[in-house]
Amino acid sequence: MKDRRKFLRFPVRLSACYSVENKENWNQQCSVVDISREGMGLVVHLRDRLPTGCLLHFKVDLPEKEQTVSFDGVLGWIKALKKDPDYNFKGGIRLTDIDSEDKWALLDHAYESWKEIQEEDSGKESSSK
Repeated sequence: MKDRRKFLRFPVRLSACYSVENKENWNQQCSVVDISREGMGLVVHLRDRLPTGCLLHFKVDLPEKEQTVSFDGVLGWIKALKKDPDYNFKGGIRLTDIDSEDKWALLDHAYESWKEIQEEDSGKESSSK
């Protein structure tokens, strides 16, 4: 399958909650697994698959900054996961409405997480030589 993404996605693991369309039910938990300039990947535990194209409202916790960011996105794709006991669907979100400061807070977090992983991997390579 050809990757059609325009921007690099940085791996993360952030706790989040969402609501569908204009519903006020924020009890839907999910986990953000990667972030880019225009979108993100997430995993969720659902009984039924969400419809692609639906508008979702998110609240994501940035623990090190003690900050919660909010934004809207459209579900671009979703697929079932067979081997993950905690989450059973993975999807891709295209950001549609996000405050620029919140967007930079998310991207900063994603970059810092990625940088730590790179440094850890570099340290492992050095110690194995």
